Parts: sequence; C-alpha cells; structure tokens
Amino acid sequence: MGEQFDLVIIGGGINGAALAELATRKGYRAALLEKTDFGAGVTSRSTRLIHGGLRYLEHGRVKLVRESLRERERLLEDFPHQVRPLPFLIPVYESDSRASWWVRAGLEAYQWIGRSRQLPAHQRLSASRLRTLEPGLNRHGLRAAFLFYDCQAAYPERLALDMALEAERQGAEVRNHSPVVALVGQGATVTGVRVQSGDYYRARLVVNASGPWADQVRQLPMEGIQQAVNARPLLSLISGTHIVTGKFPGAPAHAIYHEANSDRRPFFIIPWRALWLIGTTETPFEGEPGSPVPSRAEIDYLLRETNLLIPGAKLNREAILYTYAGARPLLRAAANRPQKISREHAIYDHQKEEGLTGLLTLLGGKLTTARSFAMQALKRIRAKLGPPASAPRILARARWSSDGIPPRLAQIYGPRAEQIVALARERPELSRAICPACQTTAAEIVHAVRREKAQTLGDVMLRRTGAGFAPCMGLDCAPEAASVAAACLGWNPAATEAAVRAYGEELGRTLYRWKDLRI
Repeated sequence: MGEQFDLVIIGGGINGAALAELATRKGYRAALLEKTDFGAGVTSRSTRLIHGGLRYLEHGRVKLVRESLRERERLLEDFPHQVRPLPFLIPVYESDSRASWWVRAGLEAYQWIGRSRQLPAHQRLSASRLRTLEPGLNRHGLRAAFLFYDCQAAYPERLALDMALEAERQGAEVRNHSPVVALVGQGATVTGVRVQSGDYYRARLVVNASGPWADQVRQLPMEGIQQAVNARPLLSLISGTHIVTGKFPGAPAHAIYHEANSDRRPFFIIPWRALWLIGTTETPFEGEPGSPVPSRAEIDYLLRETNLLIPGAKLNREAILYTYAGARPLLRAAANRPQKISREHAIYDHQKEEGLTGLLTLLGGKLTTARSFAMQALKRIRAKLGPPASAPRILARARWSSDGIPPRLAQIYGPRAEQIVALARERPELSRAICPACQTTAAEIVHAVRREKAQTLGDVMLRRTGAGFAPCMGLDCAPEAASVAAACLGWNPAATEAAVRAYGEELGRTLYRWKDLRI
C-alpha cells in the first residue's frame, strides 16, 4: 500500500502548486504530482501579466476583477522579485469603438475597485504628451491617451515553481515528471492514484488541478472503481497566440494596450526581457492541450495590427524570433464568441454531480487568481475532510535583501539567488557564462538540478534559468548547458547528447520559429 495523504493534487501548474502550498501550510498532508514539469503548460504560455482584467468590466464581471486586483496586491507583496509594476498606455483614436470618456470611466472604476497601495493612479495624457512618450505610435486621428499600471510576471514558470518548492519546504511530497495514469478506488469512491512509475498514492481526497488537461484526467482508467464519470466536457479550450520580436523601429518603452482594428479585440505590445511580446489571439481549440500551434493567420493578424498602431515598425514574418500558443481552460459555454466565455473558475464536485466520492476537479482560473482559487478549494476540502490532524505550519516565507546580488539573478530567483551566489563563490569555475551570447551561468544550472528539481534540459533552460526564451531559444548554449547538467545528473556522453536532442524536440512542441510552421 502507498503512503497515506490527506490530498493528492494532480497538476503542478500555477493552480495546483498554489493549492499544495496553502493546504500544507494549513496542516494537511499533501502530495503534488506533475506529469512534466512545474509551470510547463499554459502557465508558461501566457501573456505573463498579473492583472485585474480591465476588459472584464465591460462584461460586468466585477467580482472577478475585484478578486484579481486583490490578488495582484498580495502577489506584489509576497513576490516582489517576480511580480513588478508595468506601465500601460491606452491610446485613443477617432476610429476606436471606445470613446475616451468610456476608457476613463473604466479606469476610474478599475482604480476604485483595486484601491492599490503600491501602484500609481491612472492619468489622462494629451495627444502631444503621448507623442513625446511614444513617438512611434500612429499619429493619425490620435485624440488622447491614458497611463495606468498593472503588473508583469516575467517568469511565471518560476512563480509556479516557487509555490511548489515552498509546499515541499512546508512538508508536502512534490514530484515532477510523474504522470498519473489511473485513478484507484473501490466501488464509488476514489482512494488514490497510480503514477507511471507504478507508485501508488493513497488519499482521502484527490484534486484534479490539471488545467486544460482536466477533462483528460477525468477520463483516466479507473482501477477498482465501478462508478462512471460523466464524459461531458467541462472546459472550452481557447488558444492564445503570441509573437516575440527583437527591437524594431518605434518599439514602445511602455506596454501598449489597444483594440485591434479588424475585430475590436484588445491586444498588447509589451516590453519583456529586452524583447517585445505581442499578443494575444482567441481561437477555439480542440486537440492535445499541451501542443496548440500558432496559425499563420493568427501571426499575420498580430503583425498587421502592430504595424497599424506603429507604422514605422514594418514588422514581417522574418522579424519574429519565435511564437508560442497556450490552450487556456475556460468554463464550458455555448457562446460562439470566445471573448464572451467566462474567465471565472469553478469547483466540480464529483460526489454531488455523479455520486463519485473522493474526487474534486478545479476548472478555469488564471495566473493572477491562483492563490484565491486555492483558498476557495481549501474551504471545500475542509468541508469534506474536516480540520487537519496536524497544526498549521508556521514556517514564514523567506525575507531577503538583494544587496550584493546581481540584478539579473535577483529578478529571476529572488531569495534563491543567494544560494547561486554562494555556489559560485565556493566554486569559481561555475561563475562562467555557458556561452558568449547568454548570461546564464554554470552555477545556475547546477543550482537548478540540485535545489530546484530540474531533471531535463528543458526544465533547466525553459523553466529555471529562462535561457530558452532568449533570441536563440537556448539552442546555441544547449550543448554546454547539458554538459554542466550531466555532471549533476550522472549522464554519460550518449545520455548528454540525447538530452540536447530532447530539448530540441521540446522546443518543437512549444516555441516555434516562423520557418518551422506549416499551418
């Protein structure tokens, strides 16, 4: 028999990691099982924003906006290295569907609901002031502009990782590369899960927090369970495509938030890690949730709208460094227009809906509200399991100072940067950059493997160091990075070469260069 847990959480994206940390802090014995790596799914393929959802106000989703803005404030306080203020400009043109008074009213409501103590108030700017701030913007028909603040999480994969590692520090069992292959139980009760390795995890309650894979997990093989699960999908998947470029003529210093000329959908042009992130689209998606592929039509849409807004940019397909898409899990709806589908989250109780006890499924949600969603889920869990047998954990989140820490390391790793600096001091040979074009050091790779559960080169490059999101996508430094990781993971030369090939294959499923697209 496997070890007994109060909770087994399936899925190590932002929602599962947040729940694992909170539940463990409250005293529940929890296991977090992720099939690939923490934050490897839609968490890493988002627009990388921590925001309240200004456009949600237009659809009357005040509750969601209030929840999001409250969580934005908390994340700013708890993850100051990860979540940072980001100034946004909203230009207003004569041809826009939203008049300047309407935009101003929305921002005033947004500010009043949020009541942020950490972000400046919004401002109305004259057209001349906007031209001074962003001379590359189209001047034709420009009436006014607004400056407001939301936040950016440049490395959302690490936000999920930090929560998972904190859950482990508090006492959780945390495993990546451990796909759940079956739900196990008896009669109409789920009593645990089996992972691909054959290990069995017993649980008083299993929580399906697998994001866009939630419907797939609901259909896993059942060992010893006679009660059928409703096959009706609970999610609608919406693919959101982004393109990433280097600096271009007129590239903005601020994030730009504007409506697309062709369909009036809002889209963003965002400075990100000395690059520019442009997105997003909303296209209904059916298929493997981990592998939505940007279409040429979506890419052309983003290029066209950017060039209309910044005429001097003259962006074309060859200007794209890479592109990616994420399958966002939204609550199932009959609406034909994706922007009308709810961005709210919900908890599906299998006992109430199907008579199957011991299983909950978390549906929907977004990066900003993950911890709030976890708190709501924990209330439902407590109602089912009662109070935890153990007292709540009192281990405080680490406080730290960035004094003496290189700014790049401080922004990526936060408190963990101190361990990397100490490692490089102890072993000076690890302070070297892994290639001339990449600032990532060998010490970061060793740290990723020894302290942060990295098992593959993709884990290291994409979800620990961020080197995979550089213009070369980490391909230039992958062999050297693999050589450093090999010494920690025990790879022989053949295994090291295989790791580099596997990394290239993972890139082929996640980040796409224009020449590689066939759609």
